[in-house]
Amino acid sequence: MTTLTEDDVLEQLDAQDNLLSFMTTANDILLRSIKHFLPSLFVNNDEEILEYAVKPLLAQSGPLDDIDVALRLIYALGKMDKWLYADITHFSQFYQYLREQDEIPGFADEITWDFISNVNTITRNATLFNALNAMKFADFAAWSEVRFTAMVKTALTLAITTIIKELTP
Repeated sequence: MTTLTEDDVLEQLDAQDNLLSFMTTANDILLRSIKHFLPSLFVNNDEEILEYAVKPLLAQSGPLDDIDVALRLIYALGKMDKWLYADITHFSQFYQYLREQDEIPGFADEITWDFISNVNTITRNATLFNALNAMKFADFAAWSEVRFTAMVKTALTLAITTIIKELTP
């Protein structure tokens, strides 16, 4: 399994022009990061155990090929902080929600703001969150949907890269 570099992640996320494609890419990146992290949890990375037990668990359509199942295992083993578990779960649930919508909301829509307001990696970064909040609730003359959309996309990208750093074994 190839490891994504931070530049790869930034390029892939930046290339997305709508919220659903962004969240689809983010979900894929998060799953790959989780699958890269999982082997570090098992018995001393013994080659035989990795080959015959761990690889089948992580294989495409294996039981740990689902982000929610893999995430629960990592959290249950005590190898992940609650805030990180909550953020990844939140990303996964928002992605599932978007997939079910007939009309996809945009980066500047209220539902996206509600999502961002509940992501710890964004709200804990006071400078970033305060800037987003100020722009979101600024008067019309100061507010630009294009600027706000770019800022939201940047905040989500920073959240993903922060999460990935936390999942580095």
